[in-house]
Amino acid sequence: MKNLAVWISICLLTNQVVGFLPNRSQGNVSHRDITRKAALRITYRIFQQLPNFEGKVLPHNSIPDASLSEEKLFQLYYGDTVSASKFRQAIDEIAGANVFVDYFYLFSTKRHFDSESLYKGKNLILELLTSVIQNIQEENFQSARKNTGRFLHTLQDFYSHSNWIELGFTEPNRDIIIPDRDIGTVAGKDEQTCSDCGTDVCRSNILDAIKSRNVLTTGYFSFLPIGKPQGKCSHGGHADGTRLLDAKGGINKDKMDSPHGYLHKQAADVATEATQQAFRRIRDAVGDKLFLRFLNIDSPSSLVFVIDTTGSMSDDIAAVKQRTISIIDSTPGTPQQPSFYILVPFNDPEFGPVTKSTDPDIFKQAISLLPATGGGDAPEMCLHGLQLALTNAAPGSQIYVFTDAPAKDIELKDTILALIEQTGSRVYFFLTNVFARRRRSLGKRVKRASDSGLDLYRTLSTASGADAVQIPRNQLFELTSIIEESTSGALVILLQMTSNLSRVENPITFDLDVSLLNVTIYIRGSATDLNLTNPNGQNQTIVDGSGGLATTKTFGDLKVIRLQSPMEVGGWQLQLQASGEYSVRITGQSLIDFSYDIVKAFEGPHPGLTVQTGRPLPGQNATLMVSVTGLNLYANSSITQLLLLDLNGEMLENGTILNETLSAATFLVEIASIPSASFLVLLKGLDGAGNEFQRLSSKLMATSRITLTVNDQEIVRSGQYFNVSITLRSQGEATMYKLSVRDDQNFAQSIVPSRVNLTANMSVEASALFFVPNETASGTVITITIEATSTTTQDFNYELLHLTVRDQIEDGTSPNCTIVRLEYHCPPVPGANCSRELWSLWAELSDTGTGIANIYSRLGNGTLETTILANNQTSANYSASCCFPEVELVAVDGVGNVGKCAVRVELPTTPRPPPTTSTRPSSGAPGRSHPGYPRELASCLFLTLLLYFQ
Repeated sequence: MKNLAVWISICLLTNQVVGFLPNRSQGNVSHRDITRKAALRITYRIFQQLPNFEGKVLPHNSIPDASLSEEKLFQLYYGDTVSASKFRQAIDEIAGANVFVDYFYLFSTKRHFDSESLYKGKNLILELLTSVIQNIQEENFQSARKNTGRFLHTLQDFYSHSNWIELGFTEPNRDIIIPDRDIGTVAGKDEQTCSDCGTDVCRSNILDAIKSRNVLTTGYFSFLPIGKPQGKCSHGGHADGTRLLDAKGGINKDKMDSPHGYLHKQAADVATEATQQAFRRIRDAVGDKLFLRFLNIDSPSSLVFVIDTTGSMSDDIAAVKQRTISIIDSTPGTPQQPSFYILVPFNDPEFGPVTKSTDPDIFKQAISLLPATGGGDAPEMCLHGLQLALTNAAPGSQIYVFTDAPAKDIELKDTILALIEQTGSRVYFFLTNVFARRRRSLGKRVKRASDSGLDLYRTLSTASGADAVQIPRNQLFELTSIIEESTSGALVILLQMTSNLSRVENPITFDLDVSLLNVTIYIRGSATDLNLTNPNGQNQTIVDGSGGLATTKTFGDLKVIRLQSPMEVGGWQLQLQASGEYSVRITGQSLIDFSYDIVKAFEGPHPGLTVQTGRPLPGQNATLMVSVTGLNLYANSSITQLLLLDLNGEMLENGTILNETLSAATFLVEIASIPSASFLVLLKGLDGAGNEFQRLSSKLMATSRITLTVNDQEIVRSGQYFNVSITLRSQGEATMYKLSVRDDQNFAQSIVPSRVNLTANMSVEASALFFVPNETASGTVITITIEATSTTTQDFNYELLHLTVRDQIEDGTSPNCTIVRLEYHCPPVPGANCSRELWSLWAELSDTGTGIANIYSRLGNGTLETTILANNQTSANYSASCCFPEVELVAVDGVGNVGKCAVRVELPTTPRPPPTTSTRPSSGAPGRSHPGYPRELASCLFLTLLLYFQ
């Protein structure tokens, strides 16, 4: 080992989480493994049922379970047009929230089903599960993924910490995630459950009286040998003090060498199926489209526009509308079709409201109705509009800001930087006429304000991996063609640099690999005398127009250079001269991409790694968790380097790639010392054909001398106050910090203290107070930013929280679904033309709780019509071609409980005589019974009718 930190990182990795602990070399299955496998399985099932853009589905058994991966699924379903990168990031986000439970909630018995907290554990799961459903329905996918990971940890722990597996069950206890079901017979408070175990590994310490009656129990856990009633089972393991009490030993199945480690694999298998059942329940409650977006699958690209609506912006708004219509009209039915649209207008003093829709027509109409009025003074509320966009858009979105004015609300700069860093979104600024209207009206004073506004916009865009472009209005429509390019789900960055240094020699070098398409170079600023050279030595002087290597177009202060296809694979050079500030950004399309998080170790009985939020400390060693997509599609490919680069493209640190991995495509990199300068992460490797590839993170990571730790929670109630406690710790010299708290719902009341004076290694406690108004809708997500800013230096750090408002509604009853009538006229002879005939069913659906909120059909291609009746009942009529003989009718109530009817009509395998009565009744009125129904079931079709209620 190079140093102790590397050795410690590997040791911590082998004890990652409470519950299922990873050590891949020993065959252990971790929470991360279980979550990922279940997510892949549910996605595979959806891809077998839901047609892709070309109307095709994956055949059953087309991918062996052992070979399931994000890339394999996407390649077979989408071809080579859609990257699995965002899908993998969504799974990593859920898995990371899963691990966080052990970091923050180590001593919560209900979070781990410890100490026989069976009903408390179930209630926690149901509350978080309901919040997840509400989050998804409100399109707050980031909160949904966080809450999903957290309740899945508890659900998975049931199979590791209880005696469910020891009772002989090989299937999950599905009643845990169904509100109106009993979890089972639970051991009494004083009922003995275990006998002493003489060794660390126990096979028969659960009492026969418990097993014979299928009584549920879990192990007790405590650091100290206290708190366990006599005769109860212990969790077990060296950190569990209760293992020394009667009954001695333990029953957990966290890993292969746990007290009941001989059942580790069985417990992990059942936990995986239980996790898949939970995903299915979420899918049923929200429908396929929202569920796929929750997993970043369904066309994860989006259009997010933030538009200045002052009087001088009328031409810009018209150009944006024209470009929007172009994108919408050119991408329907393709992987490039945006999955949702967000529009945020701003003026002064108004900003918002947010238009957020999956319907392109609603989006086009919202842009068409934008006014262009006012704007007498210079600056506008641009950053408030951008804040709304960042908190409403999905992480990793492309956001486009259109304005001709500086920002009035510059005090939000740090908040915007925090949101950019945490969401990984890219913010492009299109600045028309270089604030000309402000200069003409208000003279030199406004000119200075305009210049500072331009600097601000460039700082924000650079931090996000994007551009701030000055452009004449008459070129705006043409330039915004880059918006269409960025909606690709496979957009990657190869190189990005911004410099104020003169540059004459030392060409910029970059590598193109076999997976790349549509490579484009963006050069902004003072760069001149451009020359491009390919790996064969062929070169081209860059001027507007077409050449042998590239086509160039100039827009204001931006040159857009598109490489001609086919492109030579290998090392390229870009020569330029510059005497002032300039930037270079190179993008392409590829299925090979990566993402990373800085992770930190946490101690305790089950140490591990959790994602670090906020900015890292400079000068400290750090571990990066790196997730790579697409590389395994190329044989003999590999990762060779991970570098930290400054904004000039110069190397700051060379990471050490550790041998221990979290999965086949997720690995750890040790950084000896985090640089004090802001940095980008560059990943290098070989593409399988021996060519080097490079990918650059879009996120510019800054550092801070102060750390913030906040208490985390998932749910708050309307009509109530809540506190967020904050711990600040300084690693630098004595400095005064100003504390502030902001949220996108204006619920923040105060933060105390508002200023703290910190010396080195000093900690201070603070508290932020919020009030949630009574009328706040259940499901509302509050995005909170806690900020600490030095009053004497540029130091700044932050923490972000996403809390869900959820009123506690008691509704444990699922909707009821009953098939009342079936009609069919399908061909009785196999091979007959099924498309010419239809089959229909009528159903009655009801709910005695919060009422039915949504009814939809899944499978087939039929038509569903519903009619609301009296007494909380709804009638449903479904008709479909006989070529599609299967359907599920799904009813969802107000809190996400699900009831279903499933019908499958199958043609006979041998010819049958025609029915003695007509298969079509004289009347098709819903609810009317069919007199020949039983005879026709026997004479015409074999019908499998499955009714089940969840």
